[in-house]
Amino acid sequence: MTSPIKRLPAPAQHIREAYRQLVAEIDELARELATTRFPNVLQCRPGCDECCMCFSVLPLEAAILAEAMKDVQLPKHGNTEKCVLLSGGLCQVYTARPIICRTQGLPLGYVDEFAGTIEVSACPLNFTDDYSFGEDDLLYMDDFNRRFVKLNHEYCRCVGLDPGGRIPLAGFYQNK
Repeated sequence: MTSPIKRLPAPAQHIREAYRQLVAEIDELARELATTRFPNVLQCRPGCDECCMCFSVLPLEAAILAEAMKDVQLPKHGNTEKCVLLSGGLCQVYTARPIICRTQGLPLGYVDEFAGTIEVSACPLNFTDDYSFGEDDLLYMDDFNRRFVKLNHEYCRCVGLDPGGRIPLAGFYQNK
């Protein structure tokens, strides 16, 4: 049986470029936040894989990851909770890692419009539960997520896939 990841068509150039631009913007804001707001706080470093869990991605990211995986041999590991893209605690596709992986460790802000509040998600290795964040300390992902979902919808429309479907990263084992 062929893996669904292996069958994913490559994104059209304009979608790929828009995704790269989105990722570049996220990376720049994450870098700026890490260096200006939390230069001595973040514990994130090569080998720290506490947040690297096995999860699923939208079809657009799966297609981009599949391209990045062409020459990568993944080792089998018995831990089904850890991300399959890890080897020795290091991401084997770090430069092509999903958006969620690019923001881990940072304090993320999400606007809850119904409650009129800002929800914060932050790594417990970097920040204690009682850490007090200012609005400028947070990386707000709502707009980025909307843009990403729109790109995913366009990709799926172009290739005939369900934009609401998710693809487990565990499928990369079957991609070889």
